[in-house]
Amino acid sequence: MHIKSFRIDISCSGAQFGFATTFQKGLNIIRGSNSSGKSTIVNCLLYSLGMEELVGGKGEAALSYAVRDYVIHDDKKHHITESYVTVELENHLGEMSTIRRWIKSETHNTKLAEVLESPMPGSGTRRTSYKFIHDNYSAVYQEGFFTYLEHFLGLNLPKIHDSNGKQVKLYLQAIFAATAIEQKRGWTDYIANIPYYSVSNARVRVVEYLLGLGVFDQESQRMELDLESISLNNDWTSKQKELSSQAALLRLNLTGIPNKIASDFDQNNVEALRSANGEQSNLYTTIATLKKQYRDLELAINPDSGSPNSPISEELQQQTALVTKLVGDYETSLSNFTIFNSTLSTHIQIKAQTQEELTRNKTTKKLREYGASKHLHAASDSCPTCHQHIEDSLISINLTGTAMDIETNIHYLESQAKMLAKQEAGLELKIRDAEIICQNFSGQLEKERSVLSSLRKDAAKGNIVSQAAVKKQVLLEWEIERLEDFSDKLEDALADMAKLATALKVNQDKRRLLPKDRYSEEDKRRIRRFAQHFRGNAGEFDYHSADVADIVFNEDSLLPQLSRLELREIMDSPSDAKTKAQAVRNGNMAQNSSASDFVRLIWSYIMALYQTASSGDINGNHLGFIMMDEPGQHSMATKSQQALFRMLASQNNFQAIVAASFDDLDAVFKESTEGVKFKYIHLEEKCIAPFQGV
Repeated sequence: MHIKSFRIDISCSGAQFGFATTFQKGLNIIRGSNSSGKSTIVNCLLYSLGMEELVGGKGEAALSYAVRDYVIHDDKKHHITESYVTVELENHLGEMSTIRRWIKSETHNTKLAEVLESPMPGSGTRRTSYKFIHDNYSAVYQEGFFTYLEHFLGLNLPKIHDSNGKQVKLYLQAIFAATAIEQKRGWTDYIANIPYYSVSNARVRVVEYLLGLGVFDQESQRMELDLESISLNNDWTSKQKELSSQAALLRLNLTGIPNKIASDFDQNNVEALRSANGEQSNLYTTIATLKKQYRDLELAINPDSGSPNSPISEELQQQTALVTKLVGDYETSLSNFTIFNSTLSTHIQIKAQTQEELTRNKTTKKLREYGASKHLHAASDSCPTCHQHIEDSLISINLTGTAMDIETNIHYLESQAKMLAKQEAGLELKIRDAEIICQNFSGQLEKERSVLSSLRKDAAKGNIVSQAAVKKQVLLEWEIERLEDFSDKLEDALADMAKLATALKVNQDKRRLLPKDRYSEEDKRRIRRFAQHFRGNAGEFDYHSADVADIVFNEDSLLPQLSRLELREIMDSPSDAKTKAQAVRNGNMAQNSSASDFVRLIWSYIMALYQTASSGDINGNHLGFIMMDEPGQHSMATKSQQALFRMLASQNNFQAIVAASFDDLDAVFKESTEGVKFKYIHLEEKCIAPFQGV
């Protein structure tokens, strides 16, 4: 990322104030006294990029009164009527983007960013669009500012888990916390001011991303494998419960099927057993035994001649009529069940389309509200090019009749969504009722058909049969049919469960291929390179509280440490550097750097992130941009500052912006920048001054 230019425009009644400058690649130094407004420029720059959370808040409230309330000039207060910032960016592809964001305006919402994008190929015109910022989904929706900025900068921010286990994006603001260090809190930690998004170890995740570690890919793979294993187990449990329930209704006991899915499942070990007379028999033996009993009953029946008018004949007619009626009832219930399912499917599709259209309308409304300016033609339903009327609707302009405006359309869609939700709930109840009715008719039909089959056999033989024998025979036939049907279902289900078990084994094999440690060997190589750059930088910046050669990196925290103690600032420690280092080695100090030395460590850390990420054999995800506000904290030695500036100026494909006062001394400035190539931006008494120009 390269910031090419930046400006602040302020309108007061009868006067224009502001600030404007350009930046070059390499090092840019903004010099001014402590009251000149250096931090105002830095903070406004962050605001123009939507990053004011790094300063301590969202929106214009994070900025100085000098850009949102009033300007003091010639000992007079000039109250601000409108103010905005404009920043021009260049990405790694050489594409340009100009972003304007309002600080105070009666016509523009401060949550609206105006974006002037690079011209389309073959066209000289640049497209203007409006993006909403610091609102729900501004990092998700295409119309969101952070989504736009992420894509423009060529980033692909990974998904991580928050403290509640929910999957969220590693937001752009967290990345900028490692590249833009403001004055007040930025020098209190290695990467300070990361906004809180319920993400555990956010600083570690930022470092992992900037260094391009593979941990995100590994976590994504683990997540996919976890989701797959959960899905496999759910399918398994569903089939296991269904089989167990059906088996229980048939007085069968299933063995060999574990409650949870197992990769070593063998369907040949599954048995369906029934106890009878103190003995157990499997399903096939049970069916064979029942069939023998059925045949024995048939042989034991006493035939007795009958006629068409015999009781058997009458019963046969009645049973036929009953079965015919049940067939009609069953087909009607099955038709209702199918229709309800089809209707529900259609409702779900319509509901999804309604929700999608509602989202588009709400997004359009939000952009219109944020940009509801008298100066925005599109916001007032007028084309900015031809000034013709634009319909306040997403409906095709080819439709005849009066179209609803966005507000009415949103109200209509919300009402439709509620109505569809109620209808969907009602349909689900109808489906459950229809399914139960259908199952009841099906069971009753099977039973009556069995009776009819027996009666037909008896009538054909001309026998008058014992009712007890008929009843036993019918019940046996019905039970045999149910058991045979269950046998077929069991065979199919076991084949499916065997496939699930095989899929689980593949899942487990893939999981074994993932690194056992959090970091792969390639990740560890990058971390070692990071530590190497850090130690080199610390030595270059004249860190002297301890021997830099003894500094190692903790792989859990990705922070430097000595003798297993994290390197921090000493609040009350021996004054002699050698004594300090010895105390650390002896394990007597949990914090082991002077205040200025700790700032040197932060410099080293921030620079090492870029140096490692930009290495030819690493290809990390750094923005190639660093901004520092008053890096010379705690009366930092000019020698150390000079080393920092030389390092910032010597990096390739890199831009640094540094705001510093240099203790308001020309000698300190000259000594700190001696031999350093940079663009000099000198501030007068106040950076916000009477301002004219384009």
